[in-house]
Amino acid sequence: MTTLKQQRAVVPSEAFPSDGLSRFVGAGAWAAMAGGSAMVASLLMDWLVVPHEQLGTEAFLTSSYLVSSGLRLLSLVLLPWALIGIYGRQSREAGTFGLLAFALAFLGATLTVGNVWAEVFVWPTLAQAAPGMMSGSVADMSSYLVAGLNVSFPLFGLGLILFGVATFRAGVYPRWAAVLLILSIPVTMFLDPTPGTFQESIGQILLGISLVALGLFCLRPDARVVSLESGREER
Repeated sequence: MTTLKQQRAVVPSEAFPSDGLSRFVGAGAWAAMAGGSAMVASLLMDWLVVPHEQLGTEAFLTSSYLVSSGLRLLSLVLLPWALIGIYGRQSREAGTFGLLAFALAFLGATLTVGNVWAEVFVWPTLAQAAPGMMSGSVADMSSYLVAGLNVSFPLFGLGLILFGVATFRAGVYPRWAAVLLILSIPVTMFLDPTPGTFQESIGQILLGISLVALGLFCLRPDARVVSLESGREER
Protein backbone atom coordinates (compact mmCIF):
# COMPACT_ATOMS: atom_id res chain seq x y z
CA MET A 1 0.00 0.00 0.00
CA THR A 2 2.75 2.43 0.92
CA THR A 3 4.62 1.66 -2.26
CA LEU A 4 1.52 2.32 -4.39
CA LYS A 5 0.90 5.66 -2.66
CA GLN A 6 4.49 6.70 -3.21
CA GLN A 7 4.27 5.78 -6.89
CA ARG A 8 1.11 7.84 -7.30
CA ALA A 9 2.70 10.77 -5.54
CA VAL A 10 5.63 11.02 -7.93
CA VAL A 11 3.53 11.11 -11.11
CA PRO A 12 4.27 14.53 -12.68
CA SER A 13 1.39 16.89 -13.32
CA GLU A 14 2.41 17.14 -16.99
CA ALA A 15 1.19 13.55 -17.46
CA PHE A 16 -2.40 14.76 -17.22
CA PRO A 17 -4.14 17.10 -19.67
CA SER A 18 -4.53 20.68 -18.53
CA ASP A 19 -8.18 21.51 -17.83
CA GLY A 20 -7.46 25.16 -18.54
CA LEU A 21 -5.92 24.41 -21.92
CA SER A 22 -8.75 22.04 -22.81
CA ARG A 23 -11.33 24.68 -21.96
CA PHE A 24 -9.45 27.25 -24.05
CA VAL A 25 -9.37 24.96 -27.08
CA GLY A 26 -13.01 24.00 -26.58
CA ALA A 27 -14.04 27.64 -26.33
CA GLY A 28 -12.66 28.10 -29.83
CA ALA A 29 -16.03 26.82 -31.06
CA TRP A 30 -17.73 29.81 -29.43
CA ALA A 31 -15.08 32.07 -30.95
CA ALA A 32 -15.87 30.61 -34.38
CA MET A 33 -19.59 31.29 -33.99
CA ALA A 34 -19.11 34.78 -32.56
CA GLY A 35 -16.44 35.72 -35.10
CA GLY A 36 -18.37 34.27 -38.04
CA SER A 37 -21.56 36.07 -37.00
CA ALA A 38 -19.65 39.35 -36.60
CA MET A 39 -18.12 38.90 -40.06
CA VAL A 40 -21.50 38.28 -41.71
CA ALA A 41 -23.07 41.27 -39.92
CA SER A 42 -20.11 43.48 -40.83
CA LEU A 43 -20.21 42.68 -44.55
CA LEU A 44 -24.00 42.97 -44.73
CA MET A 45 -23.71 46.43 -43.16
CA ASP A 46 -20.90 47.40 -45.51
CA TRP A 47 -23.00 46.33 -48.48
CA LEU A 48 -26.45 47.60 -47.43
CA VAL A 49 -25.91 50.40 -44.89
CA VAL A 50 -22.55 52.16 -45.27
CA PRO A 51 -23.06 54.91 -47.93
CA HIS A 52 -19.95 54.22 -50.04
CA GLU A 53 -21.59 55.14 -53.34
CA GLN A 54 -23.13 58.40 -52.07
CA LEU A 55 -20.19 59.73 -50.02
CA GLY A 56 -17.10 58.12 -51.53
CA THR A 57 -14.13 58.40 -49.18
CA GLU A 58 -16.27 60.36 -46.68
CA ALA A 59 -18.12 57.11 -45.98
CA PHE A 60 -15.09 56.09 -43.87
CA LEU A 61 -16.05 58.87 -41.44
CA THR A 62 -19.62 57.67 -40.84
CA SER A 63 -20.82 55.87 -37.71
CA SER A 64 -22.15 53.00 -39.83
CA TYR A 65 -18.66 52.38 -41.23
CA LEU A 66 -17.21 52.48 -37.71
CA VAL A 67 -19.65 49.79 -36.56
CA SER A 68 -19.09 47.70 -39.69
CA SER A 69 -15.30 47.85 -39.52
CA GLY A 70 -15.36 47.28 -35.77
CA LEU A 71 -17.33 44.07 -36.22
CA ARG A 72 -14.89 43.00 -38.93
CA LEU A 73 -11.96 43.60 -36.59
CA LEU A 74 -13.69 41.56 -33.87
CA SER A 75 -14.20 38.69 -36.30
CA LEU A 76 -10.52 38.67 -37.34
CA VAL A 77 -9.29 38.92 -33.75
CA LEU A 78 -11.39 35.85 -32.88
CA LEU A 79 -10.39 33.91 -36.00
CA PRO A 80 -7.05 32.51 -34.73
CA TRP A 81 -8.81 31.26 -31.59
CA ALA A 82 -11.58 29.80 -33.74
CA LEU A 83 -9.03 27.96 -35.88
CA ILE A 84 -7.51 26.43 -32.75
CA GLY A 85 -10.89 25.15 -31.60
CA ILE A 86 -11.87 23.80 -35.03
CA TYR A 87 -8.50 22.12 -35.56
CA GLY A 88 -8.46 20.68 -32.04
CA ARG A 89 -11.51 18.54 -32.78
CA GLN A 90 -10.02 17.03 -35.96
CA SER A 91 -6.30 17.08 -35.21
CA ARG A 92 -5.94 13.28 -35.27
CA GLU A 93 -7.97 12.77 -38.44
CA ALA A 94 -6.37 15.72 -40.29
CA GLY A 95 -2.87 14.28 -39.98
CA THR A 96 0.34 16.06 -40.93
CA PHE A 97 -1.26 17.87 -43.85
CA GLY A 98 -3.93 19.25 -41.53
CA LEU A 99 -1.31 20.46 -39.06
CA LEU A 100 0.62 22.32 -41.76
CA ALA A 101 -2.58 23.80 -43.18
CA PHE A 102 -3.64 24.94 -39.72
CA ALA A 103 -0.26 26.57 -39.07
CA LEU A 104 -0.40 28.43 -42.39
CA ALA A 105 -3.99 29.58 -41.84
CA PHE A 106 -3.17 30.68 -38.28
CA LEU A 107 -0.16 32.70 -39.46
CA GLY A 108 -2.16 34.31 -42.26
CA ALA A 109 -5.01 35.20 -39.91
CA THR A 110 -2.70 36.91 -37.43
CA LEU A 111 -1.13 38.99 -40.21
CA THR A 112 -4.53 39.98 -41.60
CA VAL A 113 -5.64 41.35 -38.23
CA GLY A 114 -3.22 44.23 -38.78
CA ASN A 115 -4.90 45.21 -42.04
CA VAL A 116 -8.38 45.17 -40.47
CA TRP A 117 -7.06 47.20 -37.54
CA ALA A 118 -5.99 49.77 -40.13
CA GLU A 119 -9.51 49.75 -41.60
CA VAL A 120 -10.88 50.79 -38.20
CA PHE A 121 -8.29 53.35 -37.12
CA VAL A 122 -6.10 54.34 -40.10
CA TRP A 123 -8.50 54.54 -43.06
CA PRO A 124 -10.83 57.09 -41.37
CA THR A 125 -7.79 59.17 -40.40
CA LEU A 126 -6.49 59.16 -43.98
CA ALA A 127 -9.96 59.90 -45.35
CA GLN A 128 -10.02 63.02 -43.19
CA ALA A 129 -6.40 64.15 -43.53
CA ALA A 130 -5.53 62.93 -47.04
CA PRO A 131 -8.70 61.94 -48.94
CA GLY A 132 -6.82 61.87 -52.24
CA MET A 133 -4.75 58.94 -51.03
CA MET A 134 -7.87 56.91 -50.18
CA SER A 135 -9.38 57.47 -53.61
CA GLY A 136 -6.26 56.33 -55.48
CA SER A 137 -5.48 52.85 -56.74
CA VAL A 138 -3.29 50.24 -55.10
CA ALA A 139 -0.48 51.21 -57.48
CA ASP A 140 -0.41 54.67 -55.90
CA MET A 141 0.28 53.27 -52.43
CA SER A 142 3.67 53.02 -50.76
CA SER A 143 5.76 50.09 -51.93
CA TYR A 144 6.08 48.95 -48.30
CA LEU A 145 2.30 48.81 -47.92
CA VAL A 146 1.89 46.99 -51.23
CA ALA A 147 4.54 44.46 -50.19
CA GLY A 148 2.77 43.87 -46.88
CA LEU A 149 -0.57 43.33 -48.60
CA ASN A 150 1.03 40.98 -51.12
CA VAL A 151 2.34 38.83 -48.27
CA SER A 152 -0.54 38.82 -45.79
CA PHE A 153 -3.55 38.37 -48.07
CA PRO A 154 -2.19 35.56 -50.30
CA LEU A 155 -0.86 33.76 -47.22
CA PHE A 156 -4.22 34.16 -45.50
CA GLY A 157 -6.14 32.93 -48.53
CA LEU A 158 -3.86 29.97 -49.24
CA GLY A 159 -3.91 28.95 -45.58
CA LEU A 160 -7.72 28.95 -45.41
CA ILE A 161 -8.03 27.01 -48.68
CA LEU A 162 -5.62 24.33 -47.46
CA PHE A 163 -7.32 24.26 -44.05
CA GLY A 164 -10.66 23.79 -45.80
CA VAL A 165 -9.21 20.92 -47.86
CA ALA A 166 -7.81 19.31 -44.70
CA THR A 167 -11.19 19.69 -42.99
CA PHE A 168 -12.96 18.15 -45.98
CA ARG A 169 -10.56 15.20 -46.02
CA ALA A 170 -10.77 14.63 -42.25
CA GLY A 171 -14.55 14.17 -42.41
CA VAL A 172 -15.15 15.22 -38.81
CA TYR A 173 -17.20 18.26 -39.79
CA PRO A 174 -19.92 18.54 -42.45
CA ARG A 175 -18.18 18.66 -45.79
CA TRP A 176 -20.46 21.41 -47.12
CA ALA A 177 -19.02 23.74 -44.44
CA ALA A 178 -15.49 22.91 -45.61
CA VAL A 179 -16.54 23.57 -49.22
CA LEU A 180 -17.91 26.99 -48.22
CA LEU A 181 -14.61 27.75 -46.51
CA ILE A 182 -12.67 26.81 -49.64
CA LEU A 183 -14.93 28.71 -52.04
CA SER A 184 -14.97 31.90 -49.95
CA ILE A 185 -11.37 32.72 -50.87
CA PRO A 186 -11.48 32.64 -54.71
CA VAL A 187 -14.87 34.40 -54.61
CA THR A 188 -13.29 37.18 -52.53
CA MET A 189 -10.16 37.37 -54.69
CA PHE A 190 -11.67 37.38 -58.17
CA LEU A 191 -14.87 39.41 -57.78
CA ASP A 192 -15.04 43.21 -57.81
CA PRO A 193 -13.29 44.50 -54.62
CA THR A 194 -15.02 47.91 -54.66
CA PRO A 195 -16.12 48.70 -51.07
CA GLY A 196 -19.83 48.45 -50.47
CA THR A 197 -20.64 46.17 -53.40
CA PHE A 198 -22.23 42.72 -53.27
CA GLN A 199 -19.24 41.25 -55.09
CA GLU A 200 -16.87 42.60 -52.44
CA SER A 201 -18.99 41.21 -49.59
CA ILE A 202 -20.25 37.80 -50.70
CA GLY A 203 -16.99 35.86 -50.33
CA GLN A 204 -16.41 37.05 -46.77
CA ILE A 205 -20.05 36.36 -45.93
CA LEU A 206 -19.53 32.76 -47.08
CA LEU A 207 -16.45 32.58 -44.85
CA GLY A 208 -18.48 33.81 -41.87
CA ILE A 209 -21.26 31.29 -42.50
CA SER A 210 -18.69 28.50 -42.72
CA LEU A 211 -17.14 29.50 -39.39
CA VAL A 212 -20.53 29.60 -37.68
CA ALA A 213 -21.39 26.14 -39.03
CA LEU A 214 -18.06 24.64 -37.99
CA GLY A 215 -18.37 26.19 -34.52
CA LEU A 216 -21.91 24.87 -34.06
CA PHE A 217 -20.92 21.36 -35.08
CA CYS A 218 -17.82 21.52 -32.87
CA LEU A 219 -20.10 21.93 -29.83
CA ARG A 220 -22.17 18.87 -30.65
CA PRO A 221 -21.27 15.91 -28.41
CA ASP A 222 -21.86 13.42 -31.23
CA ALA A 223 -19.07 15.09 -33.23
CA ARG A 224 -16.67 14.25 -30.44
CA VAL A 225 -17.89 10.63 -30.46
CA VAL A 226 -17.35 10.37 -34.23
CA SER A 227 -13.84 11.79 -33.86
CA LEU A 228 -12.92 9.39 -31.07
CA GLU A 229 -14.36 6.36 -32.86
CA SER A 230 -12.47 7.11 -36.07
CA GLY A 231 -9.28 7.50 -34.04
CA ARG A 232 -9.83 4.08 -32.43
CA GLU A 233 -10.41 2.50 -35.84
CA GLU A 234 -7.05 3.80 -37.01
CA ARG A 235 -5.38 2.05 -34.11
